[in-house]
Amino acid sequence: MAILSAGGSPENQLVLVFLTNRWGWRRGEVSRPERDYGSAAVADLEGVIVVEPLRLGVVGLGVMGAGHLEKERGLEEVRFVGVADVKPEVCARVSAQYDLPAYPSAEALIDSGRCEAVLVATPHPFHCPVAEYAASRGLHVLSEKPIAVTVGEADRMIDACRRAGVLLGVMFQQRTMPLYRKAKELLEGGVIGRVYRASLVASAWYRTQAYYDSGDWRGTWKGEGGGVIMNQAPHSLDLFVWLGGRPVEITASVETRWHRIEVEDTISALLKYGEGKSGYFYTTTSEWPGQNRFEFAGERGKLVVDDDRIRLYRMAKSLPEEIFSGPMWGKCAGAWEDVPYEPAPHGHAEVVKQFARAVRLGEPLVATGEDGRNALELANAMLLSGFRQKPVPVPVDRAEYDAFLAEKRGG
Repeated sequence: MAILSAGGSPENQLVLVFLTNRWGWRRGEVSRPERDYGSAAVADLEGVIVVEPLRLGVVGLGVMGAGHLEKERGLEEVRFVGVADVKPEVCARVSAQYDLPAYPSAEALIDSGRCEAVLVATPHPFHCPVAEYAASRGLHVLSEKPIAVTVGEADRMIDACRRAGVLLGVMFQQRTMPLYRKAKELLEGGVIGRVYRASLVASAWYRTQAYYDSGDWRGTWKGEGGGVIMNQAPHSLDLFVWLGGRPVEITASVETRWHRIEVEDTISALLKYGEGKSGYFYTTTSEWPGQNRFEFAGERGKLVVDDDRIRLYRMAKSLPEEIFSGPMWGKCAGAWEDVPYEPAPHGHAEVVKQFARAVRLGEPLVATGEDGRNALELANAMLLSGFRQKPVPVPVDRAEYDAFLAEKRGG
């Protein structure tokens, strides 16, 4: 057995080695020696700390939960130790398929003592109670999107995890895509200067009527708490806030264009950010062909992310300079260029992997509970604005939104 050492003295650096699910070894990694690894550190050999994989349970064994088990069971950083679902036949099937103990409820799995963390893949109306219970038992939580149905529920999840001293992550795997990481790097680097307009057309969420008919909870207020903005668009909302910032006011329009559902299948919204910045957002499950197109206009150029392509327009001078110094009928000097980006691993597995590293090594999460709440603020604000036909400030008034949703659910 060979353990790779890191440069520097043991007083300054430590080598961290993950035990894989097959109890093999992999390359050591440098970390801070003052970190307390607690029971996760199963050996300490002359400055070398061996760290166990994170013991992770999965709550909810539908499409997403089963998908996580299949995609992430080979990760070195995690070891699945149990599953839970309210359907006995589903539990039995998944238990046999992956040789994992199964439990009839989230509470039973959490109380089993097998898990250090849970991945919550239930329908989103159940995310909040599962997360609160897990936190109360000292377990870290990784929630599927959206984090919850209402911002009030998201508040409770964040508060519960903060009080318990555990992590709360959200499954926003599109943040791991090299395309969007490059766009984030460019915007944060100020390549287009101060951004005064942000827009997103997210119409690549096409769904047929058969999709909505496949489950009696789909396309309903009780089952989903909304339509496209709550089920399909959370990833779009997260990227929009992550790249362009959170607005302070939203004026939205909602409609059900084609589908036979009680919730919206299309939303468009005007956004105010303050300090002269404005925005536009559009999403639908009723358009073909669809696209994902971000535009960010700044004082020194424009950045466009169109499906899998990044284009950048660089101006020779800033827009204010051009406006006040250019001749009558003059045009701004500048040119478009395609921006390359390097391929890299991305997807759900990268989020789970980083979640384990955040617990074990103190590294940052891909997306925090607060990030999940930021995206949900926009979703709730758009629904409230569109159905009440009025501008809505952000953050959303929690009591007003709860009353609105209760009304829609027939309560």
